[in-house]
Amino acid sequence: MEHPKVSVIMSVYNEEKYLRQALDSILNQIFADFEFIVIDDGSTDGTRSILDSYCDPRMRVFSQANQGLTKSLNRALSIARADYIARMDGNDISRRERFERQVNFLDRNPDFGIVGSFSYRIDEKGRQVNLYTYPTDGNGIREALWSTCPMCHSSVMFRRACVERAGLYREKVGPTEDLDFFFRVSEKFETANIPEPLHSFRVIAEGITIRRRFDQMRYELLVRMMARERKERGRDRLEELSDDEISRLLDRLLPRTRRNEDKVLRQNWIHLAEVSYVSGDYGRSAQWLSKFIRMNPLSSRGWVLAAKLAACSIVSKDKIRRIRGTGLRQSGFRKGYDSGTGTDRSAKVP
Repeated sequence: MEHPKVSVIMSVYNEEKYLRQALDSILNQIFADFEFIVIDDGSTDGTRSILDSYCDPRMRVFSQANQGLTKSLNRALSIARADYIARMDGNDISRRERFERQVNFLDRNPDFGIVGSFSYRIDEKGRQVNLYTYPTDGNGIREALWSTCPMCHSSVMFRRACVERAGLYREKVGPTEDLDFFFRVSEKFETANIPEPLHSFRVIAEGITIRRRFDQMRYELLVRMMARERKERGRDRLEELSDDEISRLLDRLLPRTRRNEDKVLRQNWIHLAEVSYVSGDYGRSAQWLSKFIRMNPLSSRGWVLAAKLAACSIVSKDKIRRIRGTGLRQSGFRKGYDSGTGTDRSAKVP
């Protein structure tokens, strides 16, 4: 396949537990005119064996020493041959009609550079926890970028022209390469989210460390500072900054103090407690909640959840499902860090 319509790019590192589900969800797409580029970024588990077990001619697997997500995605982009690029992660799931819907959208809307979709968050067992909705039109997405990440990275499809005009993923923005990319693309193209859950992303609680969350928050501030510089001056100075200068800048934006880290830690605990409750894992929810309440004994948010958990032992399962259902929808998204934003349903997506 010399000239596929879509190049799917995926970087994997020790993803053996969920990798087959991710691969199968791509290879079973209704829209089949794609190449599937997988970068094995130095995995040490059974990831490579799983990749080698597939014989689909659309798959192109490349192995390398561990270099991190940003370098791996840029390598995949350098290999990709199609005009449309689709992202995917090794523990997520795409619905069979995802590519069909996104290709049709980009074909019909030549001014749009990138399109995502609504997404379900799923837990380790594949249970739906939250439906994440996002702004669907360009104005809503551009506004939301200043407070959250209004597109799910592994759900997007974008034109090769986005990379040619806005640039590759940038390593100097740490774990927020997606937010930075979306900012830069939205400055040159129209953007959209299809208001359907065409994708599910999996977040594993134990994999979200406090340092990763804190770093993510700091780099988000850096990305938005660079976006303001481009808005005011036409360009930013990111590539001119040394690693030491970036480190000092991050310390000014959000100092790594015990107080700041404790605040992030508490937010993490109550968030994981609520997610575990919605997915029906009451034991884990109680564990996270007890940590939170010990540090926040006056929090009404914590005690409301405690009351819900207590009710689970005395009400019927049907009522429990109805109560849990009230928490199934959540606006906004940050993979590894959740923050809220409004939802614009006014845009019409074909």
